Amino acid sequence: MALARKHHYVPEMYLSGFANALGQCSVTDAQRRKTFSTSPANIAAERDYNAIEADGVPLDALEKELGKFEGVIAPSIKRVRETASFGENGADREDVINLTTLLAVRNPRTRKEMEKLYSQIIQAMLLITFEKKQRWEAWVERQKAVGEWSDDRPADFEGHKKYVEEIIAKLRVHQNFTLETELDALKHVYPYFDARKWRILKAKDDSGGFVTTDHPVCVHRAGGTNYGQQYAPGPGLSDRDVLFALSSKVALVGRLEGEEDVVEVDKHAVASFNATVMGYAMSQIYAADDGFFYTRPAPQPLGTAATLLQDQSLKVQEVDQ
Repeated sequence: MALARKHHYVPEMYLSGFANALGQCSVTDAQRRKTFSTSPANIAAERDYNAIEADGVPLDALEKELGKFEGVIAPSIKRVRETASFGENGADREDVINLTTLLAVRNPRTRKEMEKLYSQIIQAMLLITFEKKQRWEAWVERQKAVGEWSDDRPADFEGHKKYVEEIIAKLRVHQNFTLETELDALKHVYPYFDARKWRILKAKDDSGGFVTTDHPVCVHRAGGTNYGQQYAPGPGLSDRDVLFALSSKVALVGRLEGEEDVVEVDKHAVASFNATVMGYAMSQIYAADDGFFYTRPAPQPLGTAATLLQDQSLKVQEVDQ
């Protein structure tokens, strides 16, 4: 069987909630400034995103395991979408929180930030040895004492320092480490989402519907519409709201205070939700069709899909490489 090389960081199962009757999503690409329609199979994916490099382990082993997990929670996600309810005694709530946690932790933006942090730590650890010649010489002596540095091996300070300075910018953490760190983070982040009270929003038929993006879980400072300029991670903080559209008809708002209930929302409430969600896009916005609305800064009227690419409010949260 051929290896799976195209790996979704936003599952097809999730994206299907924003597809039309023909199974197509309407895509607005904020970076490339274009729109198009395609199936969930063709979006929110990268080559070898979940690839493992280990002897005897297929490159796509993790991708397949994640696919199995998504298959397990898919029925619950479908029921919540159809009923706007967590079910009797909240039976489907856990699976929804699992999906929320997965999408919050495992996405390219968070991965790049984490890899950048660990790369900087590695670089700093290497450079500290060369802060002073005496420190370098002391380190070499310790290596010799434990048999890790032979007496005939060159130990010149300037030569080794120059070599490290030349290669240090190229050093990166291995993807195996990144994947392990992400998977370990899931069990630590889940309780923060589980502790929240999740209000279910049900969009009225004439509201235009909810949208999602290639970064679907939005943690932002509570109060007002975000417009993508208040990127505020911290799901455990009391002044944060968590916004997560589950489909074009159903969305969630998680807060540390309040009740878990269901609220039917009109075009203006949906538009406000969409404005914040779109602001968190890395590049692409997904909707069931081009009939959605979003709030724009006052005194401007509601924005529409038709004019979105011309809107100066449409920006993306880029991550430094």
